[in-house]
Amino acid sequence: MIGKHNQKIGNWWFGQGQSEIGTRATARVPSQPPIRPRPYNDYACGSFRRSHRKGGVEMGGDPCGRPRTLSVPGRISYFVLGIVALLLILTACNSTPNNKAKNQSISTTNNGVITYSASPQDVLIRTFYGGGKLGSFEYSPEISIYGDGSYILGPGLQMREGQLSGDALAQLLHTLVDTDGLLKFTTKQFYDIPDQNATFLQLTLNGTNYTFQYGPFGNLQESAQDMNAYHRLGAALTSLTNALNGPTHPYTSKQMALLVHQDFSPDLSQTIPDWSVADFNLYNLAAYECGVTLVDQTGPNGDTGCLTYTVPQNALLLSEQQRQSIVSLLNGRQQGVFLYMGLYYNVTLRPLLPDEAAQKTLAMLGSAELSYAGVPLKSGPVPVPTTTP
Repeated sequence: MIGKHNQKIGNWWFGQGQSEIGTRATARVPSQPPIRPRPYNDYACGSFRRSHRKGGVEMGGDPCGRPRTLSVPGRISYFVLGIVALLLILTACNSTPNNKAKNQSISTTNNGVITYSASPQDVLIRTFYGGGKLGSFEYSPEISIYGDGSYILGPGLQMREGQLSGDALAQLLHTLVDTDGLLKFTTKQFYDIPDQNATFLQLTLNGTNYTFQYGPFGNLQESAQDMNAYHRLGAALTSLTNALNGPTHPYTSKQMALLVHQDFSPDLSQTIPDWSVADFNLYNLAAYECGVTLVDQTGPNGDTGCLTYTVPQNALLLSEQQRQSIVSLLNGRQQGVFLYMGLYYNVTLRPLLPDEAAQKTLAMLGSAELSYAGVPLKSGPVPVPTTTP
């Protein structure tokens, strides 16, 4: 029974026989509860439920009993990542250097199996000629044969390049090792007149460097064994020269060494241009490569013979930009004479051989050298000499 006092039910007020509308004109419609993310992506489009049964009991799922779900796009992305990881592993394996692939071996009669590097940057055979007190300086070796059969012929700046086939290279090695027996020599230096030139032969086989010297020999009392070895070494050098009878073409290289020395006897009947490459002070560079020339030695007696008879102390490796600047200044030539600070300098561009950049050594031989050492190849700024003109 409803008394005289009004009663409130919800937001509606009821009095005696009539109703009064309270503070709200309409009833509040309950709002839909917010959708909260569920632990296992139950709302994912195209999802499927992953569950399995064990002993009749469904395994997996969340604590409320709902099985775990994994979206199809998610599963595909994991599959793609797995494929990418596998490809990266295979690529890493394939990019690992294969040292065995760079080596070759041949069977010989007297020395068993011999191995050598087949890399086009590794020297297999090289010869020089010179070293005597009356000898001259050469800018490059006589012969350089590389592991892939390519060869470069010097000496000098105008080198030529050719190619031996695999069979021809194997036959040459058989001749040197089996027929001439070079690896079994007990004496390797055949040279008994120091002021005469000689041929220097270098072999790199079985990971070992063999060096032979063939010059005037037999002027003193020599053993029969040494004389026999001397004649066999001469035959080996002849076989080496005869093997390189194929077509050749001019050798070129984009890597260049810059060699500079002071010229005390320039041809003044020719126009001598000024040096205009700002990267280099020719006096500093000549001093770095050939040593400092004393200020009172301005005549021909001041010439030390560097880069004319003897090898330099150092050589400078040019950057590509520097090389292009000097090539332009030389008008495509490899040598030229320039005037710099009142003095004349001979400037030479020497192409690098395939092994020289890695070895950081120029292969050169000059007079008064009884053994080959090479010239250190440097790059970067040229040091300033302590003595200046």
